[in-house]
Amino acid sequence: MNLDEFVKEVLTEIISGIRAAQEVEGGAFIVPSGDGGHEYAKHPRVSSSARIKSTIVDFDIALTVEDSSKSAGGGGLKVFGIGANVQGELSSKDTTVSRIQFAVPILLPESQRKWHEEVKGKDE
Repeated sequence: MNLDEFVKEVLTEIISGIRAAQEVEGGAFIVPSGDGGHEYAKHPRVSSSARIKSTIVDFDIALTVEDSSKSAGGGGLKVFGIGANVQGELSSKDTTVSRIQFAVPILLPESQRKWHEEVKGKDE
C-alpha cells in the first residue's frame, strides 16, 4: 500500500468510527454538540472550546526499502509491504528500514444527537 493511501485510510476510518459511535443510543455521547463549553479532562493531544473539539493523530511509520539483485539479471529499488515471492530464483537483498514520524491535526465531527434532550427525558 502506498503511504498516501495508508494515511487516507487511517484518517477516514477514524472519522467513520467516531460517527458510528455517535449514533449508538444508550451509551456515551461522543463529541457532543451544545455542551456549553464543558471543561473536559485535560489531555495533551485534545483541544476543546465551546463549539470545536480537535485532536492530533500521530503516525510513526516504518518504510522498508529493498535493493534486490537476482542472478537472472535486473534488480532495482522498490518499496514493498509484507511478503515476497522469489519462486526459486537466486537472489541477494539489501534491506533498509527507515522511520518517518508526523502528526495530522483534525477537527472532530460533532454528534447530531440532542444529548441534553435525551438526558432530560430520562430524568422525567
